[in-house]
Amino acid sequence: MPRATLSLLVLGLVAGCAAAAEKETAKLSLACQMSRCECAHDVMALFDTQPVQWKPDGSASCPEGYHLRRLSPAVSNPT
Repeated sequence: MPRATLSLLVLGLVAGCAAAAEKETAKLSLACQMSRCECAHDVMALFDTQPVQWKPDGSASCPEGYHLRRLSPAVSNPT
């Protein structure tokens, strides 16, 4: 019984982390509309990059095996 409980706890933790990562990716996808981003390889992030791909709704995405990386901060409005 303790093994089953531990397995359920670990599975819940992994599912929670995946949901948090998905929310963060969605935020970065929108942030790339206002600041410079690129797609970095999941393993060789420093050496292998691709240009950002734009979806019809205007959000940024990357090919399979790549993730969004912000290169510069968003431009602030001059007052």
